[in-house]
Amino acid sequence: MKITELKEPLAIAMWDSSWLRRRYAGGGFDDFDRALTELVDRGYNAVRIDVFPHMIANAPDGTNSDRFLDPAGFAFSWYGFAQWGSPWTVYIHPRRDLLAFLKCCEKHGVYVLLSTWLKPTAEPRNEWLEGPEDLVRIWNETLDFLRENNSLGQVIGVDISNEMPNGASNKQFNMQMNSYTDPAEKTAFFRGYFSKALCALRSMWPDIPFAASHTVEFFGINRDMEFPEYDFLDVHIWAEFSNFMKGTRYASAIGCFGLNMMPKDPAPGHVYHGTRLMPPDVDFERVNDEILESWNKNRSMCVEHMESCAAFAAEKGKKYGIPVGCTEGWGTVTWVEHPLLSWDMVKDAALVGAELGRKYGFKFNCQSNFCEPQFASLWRDVEHHRQVTDIIRGRK
Repeated sequence: MKITELKEPLAIAMWDSSWLRRRYAGGGFDDFDRALTELVDRGYNAVRIDVFPHMIANAPDGTNSDRFLDPAGFAFSWYGFAQWGSPWTVYIHPRRDLLAFLKCCEKHGVYVLLSTWLKPTAEPRNEWLEGPEDLVRIWNETLDFLRENNSLGQVIGVDISNEMPNGASNKQFNMQMNSYTDPAEKTAFFRGYFSKALCALRSMWPDIPFAASHTVEFFGINRDMEFPEYDFLDVHIWAEFSNFMKGTRYASAIGCFGLNMMPKDPAPGHVYHGTRLMPPDVDFERVNDEILESWNKNRSMCVEHMESCAAFAAEKGKKYGIPVGCTEGWGTVTWVEHPLLSWDMVKDAALVGAELGRKYGFKFNCQSNFCEPQFASLWRDVEHHRQVTDIIRGRK
């Protein structure tokens, strides 16, 4: 089955790099069989994962390895709270674990959309990609590796670069893109780069659908973007971009959590007053209340924004005759598993997104960016996930 041949919509979970980087005890993916059993129990039948093609493929000198030291990759990780990727520095084994993961997906009947954020490990291979030819090379070698190991059966397509032009650590591409000040020049460079990469991969692998994913934020900047080389369209849509967070401390407290300096303890009379450092999550309860209040007050505006984005994506898909969906959305881009934060707004937005996807004919759709075992409070709400996936898959 390919993403271009779907008979019914897929309920897809973004497992990003977590499936590979959280393989330690308590990480949520130390046991693939358990994680996939729980996924299917919640009604999902597909995942989108970062397969680290720049690590699976050979280095430019032709050598390879299957053991890389991988430093923690997100600011939240500095405090150990659950987020994407790993909160710790770990060793990863992309080749070994990808084969094991795909075999387990086959066992559970879960389809896999391959993707990449091109994240660096201690060995910065993401900095060695000099042009679209190198992007083609690493994907071609990765797919060859899977074919040689009879592991392409669950693969439904390839997102060659996450959320372009802003969402991947493709250093040379980003430097070139940022060298242009004229928006038209930026668009021309972007289109030329990905047109060349996608056309080359489609000629090498005619039975595999290819595309690059995008955020709705990019479409707000460039609504004239065209997709003649795309086999599908993965658009990431969030209510956050309706600006309903304005007036809250979401950006400073949640969006930048882990980047903040720890303030001094403000409580007078404490034995450590003036010396004890306070973590930046001390106000999370109040920030959570601010965000919920803003969501409830501006919910209709948020839904209108989400619907306009879904309609726009559906229109583009219809124009090119390609399937459309969303593998990341629908409430906020950033959140974290934390005792003082609730998932209420994320859950509400997920139900809205599921209904919008059904209304506009999405062939694949997600619950949120946080549909993973490490987001324990959300993951454990099995009934919520089943409610969302029933809507996505047309079961209610």
